[in-house]
Amino acid sequence: MARKRRLSTYLIIGGLLLMIITLAGNLITRYQQDQMLREYEETLRNQTSQLNASFEAATGEEIPDTTDSAVSPGKPPEKPEQVIGKILIPAIDSELLVVEGTDSRQLRWGAGHLTGSAYPGESGNCVLAAHRDYTFGTYFSRLDEVKEGDTIEVEYLGFTHSYRVTGSLITTPDDLSALMPAEKPILTLITCHPRGSGKERLIVTAEPI
Repeated sequence: MARKRRLSTYLIIGGLLLMIITLAGNLITRYQQDQMLREYEETLRNQTSQLNASFEAATGEEIPDTTDSAVSPGKPPEKPEQVIGKILIPAIDSELLVVEGTDSRQLRWGAGHLTGSAYPGESGNCVLAAHRDYTFGTYFSRLDEVKEGDTIEVEYLGFTHSYRVTGSLITTPDDLSALMPAEKPILTLITCHPRGSGKERLIVTAEPI
């Protein structure tokens, strides 16, 4: 009987330790993401100040310092870590960094922009992919709750581009039709389905407002 009690105690302690480790890992990742976002925003401010100074020196005219001013779209900013913006999906309380590239290292930090696809605000298919994390409310874990008509905002190089969801579908991993180029500007979000499984893909499409 005493042995069973000790075993139960060990199992409870082990479960608590696992919960603490998981929570600590999530908090550390969230802190690192917030730090990278601050560094990205500081980089934009520095680039804007440099551009403004060059303009004023060349023309003798002063331009106002605004947070919306930045380098022209179409060229990713300097590092840190290839962060190029952020994506907000109000309907599911989601706010993620957007990084350049979609390999496992980059997707650790947020949504990855598929290199070669259009950038936000450009004509063509802008493809963003993210993990569907086990933790509720992180990454694209709630993307299946997004409905037609919901809004999505993507900040890129200091400019905010607004989209309206036009539809969603579930498909197989070998279906690459969602990655195909488009003549008009569209936004495509991709994640695994169901949550925690790579068996299928959830695709959400949106168009500029």
